[in-house]
Amino acid sequence: MIVTKSSTVESLQAQNLHELSQRSSGPCITILLPPFRPAEHSKSKGAVLKILLQDALRQLTANRVSEPVVRDLVTPLEQLAGDPELAGGSSSCRAIFRSPEALHQFELVEPVTAGLIVRGCFQIRPILRELVAPHYYVLELTKKRVELVRATGVRGEPVELPQGIPVTLEAALSFKPPDHDLENRAAAGSGSGAMHGIRFGTGSARENEHTYLADFYKAVDRGIHELLHAARPPLVLAGVQEDTALYRSIATYPNLLEESVPGSHAGLEPENGLLRQAFTIVRLDSIDQAAASLTESKERNAPARFSTDLDKILHAAIEGRIHRLYVDENAQRIGRFKGQKRGGRCDWGEEDLLNLAAVETIRQGGAVFALPGSKMPDHAVVAAVFRY
Repeated sequence: MIVTKSSTVESLQAQNLHELSQRSSGPCITILLPPFRPAEHSKSKGAVLKILLQDALRQLTANRVSEPVVRDLVTPLEQLAGDPELAGGSSSCRAIFRSPEALHQFELVEPVTAGLIVRGCFQIRPILRELVAPHYYVLELTKKRVELVRATGVRGEPVELPQGIPVTLEAALSFKPPDHDLENRAAAGSGSGAMHGIRFGTGSARENEHTYLADFYKAVDRGIHELLHAARPPLVLAGVQEDTALYRSIATYPNLLEESVPGSHAGLEPENGLLRQAFTIVRLDSIDQAAASLTESKERNAPARFSTDLDKILHAAIEGRIHRLYVDENAQRIGRFKGQKRGGRCDWGEEDLLNLAAVETIRQGGAVFALPGSKMPDHAVVAAVFRY
């Protein structure tokens, strides 16, 4: 038995779910741990995990899993429950996946309630909302300086702009003399002896500040293009409205998201809320893009290439024919799949059929999206675009 044990808490990415779908021979244990805030007198993640493991033992025994397999599955989870990190307060949630082949932990941004699912495959639906762009960037703006952050989930690190791109207004002014005179003078009168200075120029000091700042932001936009042009990841602005509005007026980067994180921020710890708010903006944008793609697919594809029939979709997922699957994030369809056996996976009777469709789609290389019910077509709980 090959077991991959991980004590590292990862940020969830699409490739992680593909790996989990390949290691879902069962029995598969999915555990969801909510945030722990001591002031709210809730239980720590470790305490919740211990309670859930008692239920896991009962379910595994009831399904006649052999005692050695049960102990092999549960022992590392019991050790994890004693980890001091799970006793401390945290605003993040966690998902734990355990099977005979794997043990993985993922930090979650979106809230979850405590839960345990023991089935023939992992329960991935509760975490599908976490699947946004693999990486996104946050550009923090002030009138004096900018800072670029590369983020995954709610974890980020500063990134330097390309060489020659200023990160402060002061540096921008020193790179190139301003093109706008603050004040010019011309002579007045009929002769040089009677000349008095007449002021003219580009306007008030505030107008000049606006012009210099716009030039600074244009330079930053050029640096963003140079750094991100190949992959074009999402870019979120953070700052006061005056600064973000000015930057938008001159920006040309094609994947600058419409929403900004308002206010002034300092530091990159998840608890400060900057990356958490930025992640939400990226997630909502990904939902809008997925919903638009679904609408376009429904309109353009022939009936044979598009379906909202769950039974048809399940069989297509098993056969590897689904290109893109869309699932109502709040719907449930509990039942028993009566088709062919799924790659040697355990049959645990009734299960979440929408989750089964998602797991099999990912296992076969398809893409899965969780959408609000309001964005699903014709009140359907699932929709699929077939490869053929």
